[in-house]
Amino acid sequence: MIGETLGLRYEIQAKVVEGPIFNMYAARDRLSGRSVGIREINTPFNGEEAFIRALVDQVPKLMVSHPALENIQEIIEENGQHYLISEMPKGSLLRDRIKRFAPFTVPVALATVQAIGEALDALHQSGIAHGDVGPHNIIATHDGSAKLQLAGIWQTYPLSRTAGAAVLPQMAPYLAPEVCTGAKPNPLSDLYSLGIILYELLVGSTPFQGENSTATTMRHISSPVPSLRGINAAIPVAVEQLTNKLLAKQPENRIQSAHELVVELRQINDQLRFGRSPTVKKPLQSTETPVIELAKPTTSTPSEKKQPRPKAKETSNESGGDKPERLKKDRDVPGWMLGLLALMILGAAGMVTAFVVDLAQKPREVKTPNIRGVSVGEAREQVRKLKLNIRVSAKEPNERLEPDHIISTRPGPGQMIREGGTIDLTVSSGSRRVKIPSLLNMTADEAKIALGAMNLELEGRPSRITIRKNEAVPGAIIKQLPEAGTDVSRFSKVRIWIAAYSDNPLGSLPGESDSQDGAIARSFKFSHTVTGAVGEVRVNIEMTDEAGTTEVHNDFYSNGDEITVNKIGYGSKATFKVYYNGILKVTTDVEPKLTGSTPKP
Repeated sequence: MIGETLGLRYEIQAKVVEGPIFNMYAARDRLSGRSVGIREINTPFNGEEAFIRALVDQVPKLMVSHPALENIQEIIEENGQHYLISEMPKGSLLRDRIKRFAPFTVPVALATVQAIGEALDALHQSGIAHGDVGPHNIIATHDGSAKLQLAGIWQTYPLSRTAGAAVLPQMAPYLAPEVCTGAKPNPLSDLYSLGIILYELLVGSTPFQGENSTATTMRHISSPVPSLRGINAAIPVAVEQLTNKLLAKQPENRIQSAHELVVELRQINDQLRFGRSPTVKKPLQSTETPVIELAKPTTSTPSEKKQPRPKAKETSNESGGDKPERLKKDRDVPGWMLGLLALMILGAAGMVTAFVVDLAQKPREVKTPNIRGVSVGEAREQVRKLKLNIRVSAKEPNERLEPDHIISTRPGPGQMIREGGTIDLTVSSGSRRVKIPSLLNMTADEAKIALGAMNLELEGRPSRITIRKNEAVPGAIIKQLPEAGTDVSRFSKVRIWIAAYSDNPLGSLPGESDSQDGAIARSFKFSHTVTGAVGEVRVNIEMTDEAGTTEVHNDFYSNGDEITVNKIGYGSKATFKVYYNGILKVTTDVEPKLTGSTPKP
């Protein structure tokens, strides 16, 4: 996609992030001049109609305005592919920042979590659970703050056959216990995920790590939180207590709102700023293991569990018989409680297994073929047999390979990829030097297309050369520098001059301003031979294109006369209508043609 223009508006500049569902590109909005982010939906999800419909329906509902939330502007479609358009935040993924710099200082960790908490507060107030809070969806901005991305998109994943399986590996380290057992994400599960992030920022790793996604989700359910201060004693007690409150297994034992969390974070930050030992608002209640209270005899005391019980004295019952009372040795956890706990864990494991199985119905894996050096067309035939797709993600000059032949692939040859997956290609754009094509009689838009195919560019907007009537078509290129056939390096720029009548207003000709409603200006040639006329007739010719209908010719002719009209119009075709003395004679659709010649590289 790099180098392409999406929707005649967004110029794709570079790939920024690759993800399981979306690939994100940096682009420039030609209308506003601003940088934007464009998310392309990966294969096979871009072909799942139910998923796409859910995404199109969901995106407008997720546009919550807040400085710490990504601003998604729109979702557009081009050539059957959908794209999410959003702002382009200045920063890098928190995931990458953690890999490079973690652990962070306590103030930096708290400030990052506070920014995300403020974003979650805005979302939750709007009735939206983010559902996928993790460093893979957070931008660490250059000003030391953070910005939360893709809020609420999780709601579209159930409409896809494989989206759940694709995102589970990156979500699993941050999933709340209740979500691991099949519950839907909610504001309190978002806070749990934020607690995992706080833990990771402070020590450099997440608290629950398994051999695979299933094992990780099981540890969220049953494993206690490893002590932060056991890893780093310099972490304040209050910060450890706050983290543990966020990571309570039961949602009701957590901090109950993002707003409450932000208030506590501000309090701790203020105390740290002034050199005071921070404290939290409430004492921590242990929630790592369920505790069941047992009924006790009314005469027991706390010391009875620590001292051996004396032998019970024989007492008389109401019938007069004496029976010894059997005493059992006390246990820390009674056997029936252990059985109950075992049943609870097995039940949770069953729910997690069902959850993961539902998400993990993945296509089988195949080895990527070696398609280096072959053309893109040949490669497409090879990978189709393996139920794979290919996509050109970059073009580079190459002295050995012809244009559109593959330089490298990702993943590389022999690596495993799932059926339905996409292989990204870097292809040759040909030699580093090319001969400039002839642009004469083209429009500026046509010249841009012709030059772009050879990695050349137009230099700014065209200049004018004033001509007499009928000497040339206004808006057509009549001069270029360097001239056609000049040998130049790729990515060079070409300057053009267009024909203009003296009465053409400035900015009215193609290339002098943005295209008509985004349509491309093209050259159209129409020829007509007068037939069936009685004597001399007035011939009117009208042209209809995306800009509307205009009269392009009006004169008197006789049978056998040839009429040729060269005009510039907008769009992929133009319709010409010929009238004899006001009566419609002919209607013809005409496609544009590039009239310049293109030398071979």
